[in-house]
Amino acid sequence: MQVYSLKNLNQFIDLIGNEFDYGYIYRGVENIEEHLLIPSVGRYLKRYIECGHNKRRLLQDESNAFRIFYKEAINDVKLDNYWQWLALAQHHGLATRLLDWSYNPNVALYFCVARACNEDGAVYVLNNKSEVLSTDEENKIDPFQLKSSKVYLPSHITGRIRAQSGLFTISADPTVPLTKDVVAQIRIKKEGKREIKHMLNKIGVHEKALFPDVDGLAKWIRWMKFDCLHY
Repeated sequence: MQVYSLKNLNQFIDLIGNEFDYGYIYRGVENIEEHLLIPSVGRYLKRYIECGHNKRRLLQDESNAFRIFYKEAINDVKLDNYWQWLALAQHHGLATRLLDWSYNPNVALYFCVARACNEDGAVYVLNNKSEVLSTDEENKIDPFQLKSSKVYLPSHITGRIRAQSGLFTISADPTVPLTKDVVAQIRIKKEGKREIKHMLNKIGVHEKALFPDVDGLAKWIRWMKFDCLHY
């Protein structure tokens, strides 16, 4: 994995333009030390072990939590398969074995710098030749029975996925950091985060654009009018 270290938006844009062709995908994390490429459900393993449980119990709870979400929400939303339901659950905050990525590097950079954090962040880059889940597999394979990590391109079931040029990776073992096809780590220095967020805002990469609903609008106005001065 190639490692870069940057501190402003111009350096980031130049790097993307020079090193990464169309088709690479990107994920931003705000704390490079704490946020490994482990799906949200896998991050609970340490807590489970501390409580006397094991990975098997965690994976059982993961499956049960998803089934509850599916059964409770099915009367309100109509989707085609479990994969689409898993993507919906992820975007509404359920801990899953999915990781959010974007075709748009500036979107990933936004999530790296969005919140005030006194730590370096990072944008990870995934190979543009990574194995993608086929439509046939989506209709036939249970996401909890997958044997290896893949890229999943969901239907645009929510406005947020569309606005964020979003897609996912899914891990066969969500407790293990994703390493397959991760080709670069672009470290964003903490002292450059504030300026980068302000510059992204100027070019239209902000809460209102990435979260096209009332919540996103309210968060963007709050940041512009109140929090902007302190970030």
